[in-house]
Amino acid sequence: MRKLKKLSVIIPCYNEEEVIESTHRRVTGIMQGLLKASQCADYEILYVNDGSGDKTQHILESIFAQDKHTRVLLLRRNFGLQGALCAGLAFARGDAAVTIDADLQDPPEKIGEMVAFYENGYDLVLGVREDRQTDTRFKRFTAEGYYSLLKIMGVEIVHNHGDFRFMARPLMDEFNALTERNRFIRAMVLSLDNHYATVFYKREPRLQGTTKFSVAKMLSFSLDGILSFTYMPLRLVSIMGVLFCLLALAGSMYILYTKIALHTVPGWTSTVLPLFIFSGIQLLSLGIIGEYIGRLYFEVKQRPLFSIREDLKH
Repeated sequence: MRKLKKLSVIIPCYNEEEVIESTHRRVTGIMQGLLKASQCADYEILYVNDGSGDKTQHILESIFAQDKHTRVLLLRRNFGLQGALCAGLAFARGDAAVTIDADLQDPPEKIGEMVAFYENGYDLVLGVREDRQTDTRFKRFTAEGYYSLLKIMGVEIVHNHGDFRFMARPLMDEFNALTERNRFIRAMVLSLDNHYATVFYKREPRLQGTTKFSVAKMLSFSLDGILSFTYMPLRLVSIMGVLFCLLALAGSMYILYTKIALHTVPGWTSTVLPLFIFSGIQLLSLGIIGEYIGRLYFEVKQRPLFSIREDLKH
């Protein structure tokens, strides 16, 4: 049974001034418990300040000055959750790392179970929600529909797994070596390792502050999950093209038949309605193709996933 020497707990932060101090106290208590139980020999709590505009940076600097186990990465601007997580995984010094949200709706008490799976040979442990009772009805409906859509599209993903996970150093190094820019980490890690363990938990309601995931960000993130891991939408466009070509051929034959055999001319409805339908299909198809081309555009530019303003470390 292998033993964990140093564990990094990566916590991305974006305008989380209301919760940072309580989060630090809770995570520190859990990590101290792991030390006493000999589940790890050392640890670091790595906060990634993702361009916060409130007092988050000031609070993190204060925590850093008081706790030798704390490290703070200050990003130059807001790079989004995926960028902040990538920064944390790139700079973590532990033999393994746990990523968890700053609001601690995902319970850090489950870290001990994750470490136990590591001791038994797992390099990847996923935190999975038992249900979505704490979500609004709208979010619950859209989330369930989205996971179902990903499955239909052929994207490998674990149902109700977010960004609460444990990764061992070999897997972290493989992940950090990936060069793609449009990132959907919860699917990327499964493309690297399909031998994983799961830890189930009930998600807690947010005690303070508000979610930073707007509807627009959720939609963008959802598109990344589909377009970064499957070309099924392009295949569907091709299939629709073939079907509508066949439909157009059948319609043309019918029009010729009515013209020659029945000596009648179809009305304007039979002319205008297909134009509307085909125009809509064409615009939809161009939109899907454009989404893929846009992602290729960002990949080709090779802009950094994140930019570090300062690395506060002991």
